[in-house]
Amino acid sequence: MICTNCLKNTGEEHTVNADGKEVKVVLCPACFEKLYPAQDTDFFSAFVGRTGGSRKRCPSCGTTVEEFRMTGLLGCADCYTAFREEILPTIRYIQGTTRHEGKAPSGAAEANYDVVRDLVREQGTLKAELAKAQEEHDTEAVERLKVRLKEVSKRLSGVE
Repeated sequence: MICTNCLKNTGEEHTVNADGKEVKVVLCPACFEKLYPAQDTDFFSAFVGRTGGSRKRCPSCGTTVEEFRMTGLLGCADCYTAFREEILPTIRYIQGTTRHEGKAPSGAAEANYDVVRDLVREQGTLKAELAKAQEEHDTEAVERLKVRLKEVSKRLSGVE
């Protein structure tokens, strides 16, 4: 079995205590020693490592590395860049890799994105105009806008 942390070395299955639950992990000896030093009892803190009390902060939201370690939550999208080195082992452990390997949109979906965006924008405009026409009791405009809104909604439901 391959180590789930470094994805390089041969690992052994270890049973560790994480938040009162027993969890099985596959780690090579070097990663096991790094992640589970004998004195460390907090699984999450041991896993993400310690920086010797540094006060590293996200420049956008001000979240600190220590807050991330305590909660496991990041404050904003920029935290991923600011704390890259600290969170990569966590992501690698949870997902097995640090590279996205999920499905990508098909070419048809990508091509239709602009059409759908424009239709949604037009639908919003028509709804606003319809509300205004109803307030003004303009029955002719109300009927015309309802027909157009129905056409746009039908096109939106038919776009794949």
